[in-house]
Order: sequence, then C-alpha cells, then structure tokens
Amino acid sequence: MRVQLILAGRRLAVTACLAAAWVVPAGADPLPEEPAVKSMYRYFSDSHHVGVRSLMGDYTLAVKGNAMLALHWNNERVRIPAIDAPVGSPEAVDAITTASRPISGNAYQDFVKTRNEFQGELSSRGRALEYYLSSESDYLAQQVAARYDRDFQDQIVNLAVGSSYGWDAIKPLADSDTDTGHASKSTVHWDVVATRALTPTTLFRVGLEYNVVNGLQHNPYRNVYAGGTNVPERHPDERQRRDAFLKLNQYIDNRSSIKLNYRLYDDDWGIVSHEIDTNLNQYITQGMIVRYDYRYYTQTSADFYRPEYATVDGIGGYRTGDYRMGPLSSHLFGVSLDMNLAELGVTGRMLNRMGAWINYERYFNSNNYSANIVETALDFRF
Repeated sequence: MRVQLILAGRRLAVTACLAAAWVVPAGADPLPEEPAVKSMYRYFSDSHHVGVRSLMGDYTLAVKGNAMLALHWNNERVRIPAIDAPVGSPEAVDAITTASRPISGNAYQDFVKTRNEFQGELSSRGRALEYYLSSESDYLAQQVAARYDRDFQDQIVNLAVGSSYGWDAIKPLADSDTDTGHASKSTVHWDVVATRALTPTTLFRVGLEYNVVNGLQHNPYRNVYAGGTNVPERHPDERQRRDAFLKLNQYIDNRSSIKLNYRLYDDDWGIVSHEIDTNLNQYITQGMIVRYDYRYYTQTSADFYRPEYATVDGIGGYRTGDYRMGPLSSHLFGVSLDMNLAELGVTGRMLNRMGAWINYERYFNSNNYSANIVETALDFRF
C-alpha cells in the first residue's frame, strides 16, 4: 500500500472520467488478487489566495479473470477569500457585481464550497466501462464512458476508440443579480487515437477528438458591464469543439528521453488555439531522475468576446466576462526532481520505503498574470 502527501502552491484543474460494469471474456488469465490502496492529501493556493484542500483515495482490485476494478474518491473544499475593499467603494461594487460565485450572502466573508467526487472503472483486455459523479451544493455532474483498444502488426500499432456522455444538473444558489434558474448541460464526446512504434526507441501517436455541448455554458453568478450597466453573462447554448494532436516520444542514448506534443483546437464559437509542449527526462543516477518542461499556448477570441460592450445586448445577444473567451497566449517553464531513497542507497526501515519529488513551474500569460508554482511530495510504500 502507498500513501502520498503532496503540498502545493498552484491553481487547481481537475478533469476526470471513470467506471460501471463489465463482462469478462472466457479463458482470461487471472490477475494478482492483492488489492492496492493509495491515499493522498493536496492543498492548492494561487496568487488571489483561493485555496483548495483535497482528500483523495484510490482502490484497485482484480475482480475476476483478467478484469480490473479501479475506484477513486475525492473530498474537496474550496475557499474563496472575502472582498477586500471598503463597503460601497467602486472596488467593492465592481468585485461584487462581477463575482463568479454567489453574492447574495455576505460578500465580505469567505465563501466556502465542498465537492465530493467518485470515479470507477472496470476494464479487461483493452476494453473498459467508466462512470463519474461529482456533487456540490449547486452542481451535479455525471458521465458514462466506454473505450476499446486493440494491437495490430505484432503490437507495433495500437488503435483506440472511446466515447462518453455527460449530463449536468445546475442549480445556482440564491443570487440577487443574475436570477439564473435551474438549468442543465449535456456533453457527447468521441475520440480515436492511433499509436505506432516507429523504431525500438521511437513512439508516434496521433488523435482526434470531437465534443458536442448543449445547455448552460456560462457562469450563472457572473455579470458583465455592458451598455453602461451590469447585466448577466450569457454564452450560446450550443457548442461544437474539435481538436487534433500529435505526440512523439524518443529515447536518447545518454539515458534520457524527450517528448514533443502539438495540439490544434477549434470550435464554432470562433476560438482557434495552438499548444506546443515538450519535456526532457534525464537519468542522473540509480533512483534519481530530473525532468524539464516547456509549454506554449495561444488562442483567438470567441466571436462574441469584446473588452467592452456598447449595448446590453452584447454581440448577437451574447456577452462574456470570462478571460478564457478572449485572445490569450501563455508560457510555462518547469523542472522537477524525482528520487527513490531505497535505490539511492539510503538505509533505515522507514527511509528506504520513501520517495521524494519536487516540482517548480513558472507561468505567465498575455493578461498580465504570472505565477510561481511549487509542488512537493513524499511517497511512503508499505
């Protein structure tokens, strides 16, 4: 069993999709029956002092034949600081009217929200069924998914296909400004990924993804300054999202490897983005690896995005206060060090069961936002 403790200073981004039920093919080879259990604690904070505390647990078990059951649970607590401005001041009014959280309560007190997440996956011989559930006071998200992959040409080529359907129930808390009622959102997803071993040391992957989203897609708590007043944010109810990606992994003779990735994205809201990232993994000595990362991202704005709106109708009835709908470019540089104390020759009953990891990232974008991100972890194996 493994227990991890991770402390970090960074923004939280959580995406997930996991399990349901499965039929095990006859004649499958048995898997080890010993279950694996892992627990983790994480704390995130950003430059605006938004804090996210997560308590996570993972459990995996061979259930029958060649089938594997994986379960994940996460209890997450988000804290958004109270408004730090004099009551009635222009700064306070602006912070309240454009808040992306409920503001009908006391905006001068911290806002706290708890989210519980469950994921499960049952897989066997390249096939899997998945289920995902996320519950919080004003949002209930569920998703089912299936995927299948198969090897060809003596395992030189692998083809994987997947699809999922997600449905969300949105029940905004009482808010004095936007008056958004109960709403829903659904997402249909398809993907196909092909992987080929070009040489014994070179791996190439190409993939396509397509999503159709229907329903509420703006923040029900956020207002936009338009036509000289504050009006609720409004995005289109339909969106088609498409992306294609290329990945190349190459082993290098000096006991290192390099990964090159490129992604092209577009949607029918007018956003086109390009993302390039690379990382170099370098073996230092037995039990110690260093990794260097770089990522560049750029996008155009949505058709209805404007820094300012002349009328309350915005553009075609749509208006946004979300910076992610505007033009954006960003850079991220990172370096991390991963150590296994036992392989480094450290003695002692406790120390030789431990590993340590530290990661530093520097992020900055064209919206004059920057962040220094530090994340550390201790890994103890039972």
